[in-house]
Amino acid sequence: MIRFYFGKVVNRVRIILERITGIVKFNLLLVYERNEAHRKRRQVIKRKGISIVDRQVKKSIKRYARQRFGKSAYWPYLALYTEIRGKFIKGWIPNDYYWLVLLPRINPKNYGYISDQKTFDYKVFGDFAVKPLFYFISGMFLNHELNCIDKHQVKDMLLDYNKAIVVKEESGVGGEQVSIIHSSDLIMEDFNQSKNYVIQPYIEQYKILSDLYPNSVNTFRVTTYLKTDGSVHVKFVILRFGVNNSKVDNLSLGGQYLFFDSSGRPSNMVYDYKLGYEIGENHINTGCIFSNIKIPMFSEMLEKCKNAHKVYPYVRLIGWDVCITRSGEPKLIEWNAFNPVFWPVEARFGPFWIEDDEF
Repeated sequence: MIRFYFGKVVNRVRIILERITGIVKFNLLLVYERNEAHRKRRQVIKRKGISIVDRQVKKSIKRYARQRFGKSAYWPYLALYTEIRGKFIKGWIPNDYYWLVLLPRINPKNYGYISDQKTFDYKVFGDFAVKPLFYFISGMFLNHELNCIDKHQVKDMLLDYNKAIVVKEESGVGGEQVSIIHSSDLIMEDFNQSKNYVIQPYIEQYKILSDLYPNSVNTFRVTTYLKTDGSVHVKFVILRFGVNNSKVDNLSLGGQYLFFDSSGRPSNMVYDYKLGYEIGENHINTGCIFSNIKIPMFSEMLEKCKNAHKVYPYVRLIGWDVCITRSGEPKLIEWNAFNPVFWPVEARFGPFWIEDDEF
């Protein structure tokens, strides 16, 4: 009886300590995020040579933050958005609130992390995802149906394939742990026995996207939201592409993005991801004029993303990275259900969550 009581006390103490640790962590992250907002805002002001947020505007921002989010302390990112956009717009969601309050509520992390497990994609989403050549899981080589295959078979298959392939390590983010090599150059002994990999064909992209920038596979980020009535809505769509000999289109590695409206019409300008400033009307390397880009299968791509979201309803906000193949077929490259890109597009083109009853 004493042992049982002691166990209950220990368990209760553990729960209390976990809650205290969670509160401390939350507050530290809030401080960090708001310092980031202040830092970025200073950079935007320095670049523009003028500040939009005067005393009166700041007062309006704080009033809005207090009314909608319960605290005026959420004002720094809203001020950053205002400097980027050139005016304050009611309806915006600050990034610290999005990341630390809203996202954990609508995307429980235990369900969001699965999007990092790249070996699941084809099994979950079928032919919308790129069909793997094979997997390396738990120290075994497996075909796309997850049947074990001999490494000599794999070697012969790669020699016969004789094309570029993509090797993705699970849990890699931002283009990390992704290699593009010729199939004959794959050294199977280099696989880490404690990690899992998916080996896929290299996608030859649609001509329009290749003309835009041929050195990277340029992908659309389609962000979908599952409402409580079961319908799926597209929040926004951007096209990401590389520049200056970059082999990846990832925004955090120097890539740029082009915004598309719901009808598939691109914006005239391309934008920097980190500070949201306008870069230009044509690609710096290829000269491609952004406003001339037309994607005939744009609506089909959106429908595929919405249907894919219904297959995985455990999270309500998903960012889908989709390429268009040379034949014009939208194909899922990766998806993000943990922390989909939000604030740079929200600042420049939002607000995307005007009504609170959506979440």
